[in-house]
Amino acid sequence: MNSDPGTNEKSPNNRWRDSVKKFYFKHPYVIAIGSIVVLMVIGSILINLSNSKTEFSNTDAPVNIDQGISSESASKDMVSGVETAPDAADSQIPFDVSKIIYAGNISLYTDDYQNTFEKIGQYAVELGGFVQDSSSSYGSEDQNTAAATGYIIIRVPAEKFTEAMKEIQKLGSPINSSVSSTNISQQYQDIQGQLNNLKIQEARLQEYLKSAENINDLLLIETELNRIRTEIDNRTTMIRNWDQEINYSTIYVSLIEQKLATSSVQSPFENILKQISEGFIASINLILNIFSGLIVWIFRLLPFAAIIGVGYFIYRRVKKKK
Repeated sequence: MNSDPGTNEKSPNNRWRDSVKKFYFKHPYVIAIGSIVVLMVIGSILINLSNSKTEFSNTDAPVNIDQGISSESASKDMVSGVETAPDAADSQIPFDVSKIIYAGNISLYTDDYQNTFEKIGQYAVELGGFVQDSSSSYGSEDQNTAAATGYIIIRVPAEKFTEAMKEIQKLGSPINSSVSSTNISQQYQDIQGQLNNLKIQEARLQEYLKSAENINDLLLIETELNRIRTEIDNRTTMIRNWDQEINYSTIYVSLIEQKLATSSVQSPFENILKQISEGFIASINLILNIFSGLIVWIFRLLPFAAIIGVGYFIYRRVKKKK
């Protein structure tokens, strides 16, 4: 069988290649869009790979850090075994109910604010306590609100705390009340132990000071002695404050006077002009805010409108060529 060269036809592969070339030449934007999509996919894959590597390295790092810390702490505990022994002993300190700080909170409605306020202060003094802090705010009949509000903080002996909480609530109409307690036994004994050790160091330094033979030794001992005495003063003040908190419980009383009954007719048109002007100004401000918001949204939508316009232009060009 002989084939005629003039009647040779293109193979299917050649025809497919020619059709693809013609399509690309007629529609170059397809190549651009396809290239952008491919670059975006490749970029996202690279970003995900880098993030996964970072997370993997971060999860591995704490293991070494923890091991370093644990080994370092273990070595320190082995070296300073004598110093860590008191901590184990402190964990076995029994619960001491004598080192508990009590505090109460009471809110009251009252018909006569000033009278109730003074009674609470006098009652605290009668119990052997005192007024720690107080504040008052007085209203007026014109405001038609609570005539007076305020608070008073009193300190009463701890053994009379429960009694005081009950009696104070009888001076008005209770709104709410609460009691809290804080056990400082552990902290108290820790500071007391530190204070005792510091006093022993002070006594030793005083003995060293008596036997010092040169000026340098005297200066060094006096410097250390001053530091020890400063530490002693700090811890003594801390214990003294704790003792006061333990021996004298704190009660915070909030007072609210009932609203005053109006004895005269109040005209609703008293401030009508002011209300009208304020309403008019508020309306103008609302219109201006709406107008400014529309302008902002128009400029926000401009990029999207540009993209839609370009897409529509390309669509029209393609449609005309077809």
